[in-house]
Amino acid sequence: MSHSTSLQDQIAAALRKPGVQLPVFNPVALELQELMQQEDVPSNTIESTIQRDPALSIQVMRMANSSVYSGLAKITTLRQALARVGTRQILRIAFAASQQGQYRSANPLNRRDMDLIWEAALGAAHGASWIAERSGHSDLSEQAFLAGLLHDIGKLVILRAFDEIAADAGAGRGLPQTLVNETVAALHAGYGEDLLRRWNLPEEYCVVARDHHAERWDSGNVLLVCVRLADLVCRRAGVGGEVDTEVVPAASEEATALCLGEVQLADLEVNLEDKLGLEPA
Repeated sequence: MSHSTSLQDQIAAALRKPGVQLPVFNPVALELQELMQQEDVPSNTIESTIQRDPALSIQVMRMANSSVYSGLAKITTLRQALARVGTRQILRIAFAASQQGQYRSANPLNRRDMDLIWEAALGAAHGASWIAERSGHSDLSEQAFLAGLLHDIGKLVILRAFDEIAADAGAGRGLPQTLVNETVAALHAGYGEDLLRRWNLPEEYCVVARDHHAERWDSGNVLLVCVRLADLVCRRAGVGGEVDTEVVPAASEEATALCLGEVQLADLEVNLEDKLGLEPA
């Protein structure tokens, strides 16, 4: 326990340091989150909200021009993006773009981990939304997207702590990758819940961050079940890391709770591979 406990203490101490760069919630992202919960949001409202953050506007344009969304002609304005992709999809793209900038590290040893965590977050967002739609809970589709995107945010917090620890040591990360992985896996749910509460996000997102790996969980919490099942499908498809062929999403309690079968979840795997540009497993 001594080494593990010592590392946990170091992480906690690093995150308490004055000036530590914890992830922050973009004020524009908060407005986008609120807009996503509304029906029939005027396109000019979405356009003006995104335009308040020039960097976000650029990132939205870049994502809207990706192979997943674009047509033959290049999109050059937000108005064109809204017309081609649609208001609901642009809201999702904009919220995702507002979060992507968080997944950066000054430590080159953490950059690959950051990239993989972001890929997993985006995969879980698309997956959880897809699952909500296919399981008869389309009213939760937008919330499922947000919950999936934010559920692993605690991993980002811990990697930021490792950046601080490495900076204090005046060296690289200095920790075996296996220890980093074990620490992130063991602690990220608690740190994620804590961060989302600091951001004053609705309780349902905090619960998902806390319980998405819990052994005891509420099978009646549809939002939580959607994210947990999306996580399993992502692991099976290798989203955010190595392919885990031992995971069988269709045989899970989550799939049973949502009445989704093997064919449907295999279709989701293919959908994620297409959306994220992954090679088939």
